[in-house]
Amino acid sequence: MLRHHRLIPRVTLVWATIAAALLLWHPDLGGLVHLASTSLHNLARHPVLSMCLSVFTLANGWGEWATWVGLSIVWVFAEVNLGWRRSLAAFIAGHLVATMGVAVIEATAVLSGLAPVGIVGITDDVGASYGFLALAAAGLAIGLRRSRWWLLATPALLAISIVDVNGWTIAGHAMAIAVGCGLASWCRFLDAPAPHTEQPAEQVSEPVPTGAAGRR
Repeated sequence: MLRHHRLIPRVTLVWATIAAALLLWHPDLGGLVHLASTSLHNLARHPVLSMCLSVFTLANGWGEWATWVGLSIVWVFAEVNLGWRRSLAAFIAGHLVATMGVAVIEATAVLSGLAPVGIVGITDDVGASYGFLALAAAGLAIGLRRSRWWLLATPALLAISIVDVNGWTIAGHAMAIAVGCGLASWCRFLDAPAPHTEQPAEQVSEPVPTGAAGRR
């Protein structure tokens, strides 16, 4: 039985409210994307602001509101199955690890001359895909332990991670999925029942017979 508090998608409501407010406040997404981008330039100047604002800024070719609806649905399913604390942990861990991992790869490529210096100022590197892919991977990994029907969702997860993105983002998506799977394994370890150790049976001492044996 699900606990009643798991039926209230509290984190989903917070994320969806802030993301919708930004879409209504900045419908053109111009200056907002430039400020929220997790490009190397922004991460060097204001890393906390860009990291936090990026997860609420939706800008892609599929339609911002359609993405908003789809990601909100992912949040609801994750919260029901994982709980809001573990869902939030998966989201934050996936976003942080993937964003910093991609930044390290990009910086290394620029310094070694394998990539042009222009990637330092890319301004459209925004979105919550890293966090949501980690969230979806954690939910999918846990769902597979309950039913093999969850295998049908695996192609969709892989397709989302590689369609309409560049090589840097694909690397970040792979990191985020790995983080989600790792968190699912950790949750499985926490939820595993403690090994049952049988207590040794107490020895019952037999009463010493009295009578003739005790007489002289």
